[in-house]
Amino acid sequence: MPPGVLPELKRNGIQRIPTALLLQRLPYYCSHHTIATMDQNRPTVGGVTAEVLKTVVSQALLGKFTAVFPKLFKCQWKTYEGQKKFYANFSTDCTDSNSNSNNMSRKFCVGGNWKMNGDQKSIAEIAKTLSSAALDPNTEVVIGCPAIYLMYARNLLPCELGLAGQNAYKVAKGAFTGEISPAMLKDIGADWVILGHSERRAVFGESDALIAEKAEHALAEGLKVIACIGETLEEREAGKTNEVVARQMCAYAQKIKDWKNVVVAYEPVWAIGTGKTATPDQAQEVHAFLRQWLSDNISKEVSASLRIQYGGSVTAANAKELAKKPDIDGFLVGGASLKPEFVDIINARQ
Repeated sequence: MPPGVLPELKRNGIQRIPTALLLQRLPYYCSHHTIATMDQNRPTVGGVTAEVLKTVVSQALLGKFTAVFPKLFKCQWKTYEGQKKFYANFSTDCTDSNSNSNNMSRKFCVGGNWKMNGDQKSIAEIAKTLSSAALDPNTEVVIGCPAIYLMYARNLLPCELGLAGQNAYKVAKGAFTGEISPAMLKDIGADWVILGHSERRAVFGESDALIAEKAEHALAEGLKVIACIGETLEEREAGKTNEVVARQMCAYAQKIKDWKNVVVAYEPVWAIGTGKTATPDQAQEVHAFLRQWLSDNISKEVSASLRIQYGGSVTAANAKELAKKPDIDGFLVGGASLKPEFVDIINARQ
């Protein structure tokens, strides 16, 4: 049967990439990626040996795209629409958009923390909104999704968006019922994890020391970390804001030696989910203190390059003013990340 009329493949109810499209792009792929050792003396089809052609097609027929096209695992490889998008932008590596994230210009970074919210229907709607929107290419976006929906979200979200677990334990595996490890997050396509959120501290009793151990292990396993800090209302009213955030940063600093894959999220606990928010000047004051703390206690280089997000009732209405402050490098957004206005928050610097 001619390649142009080969049917679309289906396996377990999931549409697979059309074989015609696979064959059409095969020579390009083989010329840019090493699949097997090529022997110039063997017969070729479009510059590809029959052995390689047979291997690729057989893998495709088996649905084993991760064995042939590793990048597809990270870029919506289970959805036909995702596969089409991948092939339309075949030469674009999905990690390229993040390659300059940790330079001295501190690329703006917006995280959406869905917390314990969402189902397949609502996640599909959010993904549709983000896929169709014109997102600021100068802003790095990371979605913090409930663990049970991580792979589902990865398959639907644009592949240039990062995906984060909302928690992870401090070891790779073991008898820790209900916990998940950084290795597990990586295995299903997540590349970030949110650690130390005030709800983990207050509701689940996680200590500064435990959170720091989690961050150390997650970084060692190759995940990037959003490291949360912040004071309660009582601590702010007692004038202890700087003392509290310095203590929390000290715990991280005792375990983290390389900060290039860390983003710090300052979230005043009294402003999370309350509708209250720190004024831009209040937020900038704490961010400036943190920048100086980093310079005094870590290094000037880390102080200049480390991104510090603000979190706490960030909305489309206040995002632009907050984004103007020199030491605010992004947001960690809760409830608003579940709404269409999240697009406006991502584009706050435009």
